[in-house]
Amino acid sequence: MKRFDIKSLIAGIIIGSMGITTVFAATGIKSAILSNANVTLNGASLPLNRSLISVTMDDEQNASLYMPVNELLEKFGYTVNYDSEKNIIDLIPGNSSSHEVTGDLISDGNVVMNLTNNANQTNIAESGSFQAEDNQKLIINVTSDVKGGSIELFLFDPNGKEQRISIGSVKTSITIALKKGVWKYNCSGVFKEGGNVNIVGTIK
Repeated sequence: MKRFDIKSLIAGIIIGSMGITTVFAATGIKSAILSNANVTLNGASLPLNRSLISVTMDDEQNASLYMPVNELLEKFGYTVNYDSEKNIIDLIPGNSSSHEVTGDLISDGNVVMNLTNNANQTNIAESGSFQAEDNQKLIINVTSDVKGGSIELFLFDPNGKEQRISIGSVKTSITIALKKGVWKYNCSGVFKEGGNVNIVGTIK
């Protein structure tokens, strides 16, 4: 399954706040019908209140499927506001955040990643970056009791190479060798039960 990419979702038509008639307002659309397709996240069902829409363009034979992006984003802690007068869609982070982490010095290392979901929220969406030097190690300590879904932590080295860590109900420690440069990370996931997720990354 292709991993969840919030940017590709934002690129779709936001249905619900704007209304289904917005689909037909776009130039070149031949037809748009409701779809009974189901959405899953990392294999776990992601129930939505609004149906997906199958859209066929005038110059295409195959239909494209559009998701109710506002509802998906809200499940990840965002507020979606549509200003009809200015024709602007404003995405306001709730429990999701973006960090430029320089780190706090502690006795056994330098904390560069400290991710957790808000209390009573069954989702997490955070991203950030940190600076590393050659021969350093990143120790990632994970404590999670989530069930009925999963969390994906994507770590990108200075060259953009991706490492993917899947997190369920687990308590574990992961060691990753670092090289000099800026490392980036992106953590997202939706789950049904639990709600206590903490991911702490320390450079040593």
